[in-house]
Amino acid sequence: MCTGETPADIFREKYGDIFPLIGKEPNFTNVTGNLFANKLITPGEIGRIKTQHNLDDNKRGDALAMNLFEKIDVDDNDKSAQCLLKICDVFESKKVDNEELKKLGSGMREKLLSTTATSQVPTDAISSAPPQPSEPTTTQTNPNELNVGDVEKVLNALNKAMFGPTKWRSLGLSLGLIAPTLDTIGKTNGDSEDYLEKTIQKWLQRKDQVKGTTWKILKEAVASTGDNAAAGKIP
Repeated sequence: MCTGETPADIFREKYGDIFPLIGKEPNFTNVTGNLFANKLITPGEIGRIKTQHNLDDNKRGDALAMNLFEKIDVDDNDKSAQCLLKICDVFESKKVDNEELKKLGSGMREKLLSTTATSQVPTDAISSAPPQPSEPTTTQTNPNELNVGDVEKVLNALNKAMFGPTKWRSLGLSLGLIAPTLDTIGKTNGDSEDYLEKTIQKWLQRKDQVKGTTWKILKEAVASTGDNAAAGKIP
C-alpha cells in the first residue's frame, strides 16, 4: 500500500453519505442480502442490527455502516483494501440497484485504486461490479451441467412440466439455497414467478450450499417438493 489514505480513511470520508442510504428500505434488505452472499456479514450480525432498541432508518443504517467500517479498519492493508472493494461491488451491483450507492461505490473504488499499489490487491477484487446472472460466468466441466446462461431454458422446462411457481421456496431449499437467501428473494417486488426465476438464477450461480446444476438434480428437487408429476416431465 502506498503512503496516503487507508481503505478505512476512504470509507470514513463517505460514512455520512452511506449510512442514511443503506438504512432505508429496500436498500437495507438488498445490501444486507448481497453482503451475506459475499460473506461480508453473518445472519447474527444482521439480526442484532434489526433488533436494536428504538430503531429508525438512520440508526439502522449507522449500525450497518459501522459494522462494515470495523471490517475494513484492520491492520492488514491488503485485506482492508480487498474488503472495501467487495463492499463497492455490492453498492454498484444491479441487485442493489440504487444510483446514489452506485456512485459512492464507484467513487471509493476509484480513490482506493489510485492510492493503492495494484500489485498488492488481488485481481479478482479489482474487477468492477460482479457479473450479472444474464452473463454466463462459469466454465462447464461436465457436459450435463447447466450454467447461468440457462435460466430461461430451466424456466421453460419447469413451465412445460406444469411445476407450480408457488413452491419456489421449497424448491430453492432442495436445490441447496439457504433460508436467508430465499428470505431476501421473497422480500423483493414481484410475484411467485419472479421469485422462482431469482431462485433458479441463484442455483445456477452455485450460491450457498449448491452441489451441482444438472437436470437430474433439478428433477430430484422438484420431486422433493411433492410434485412428482412435474418431476417426471423434467428432461
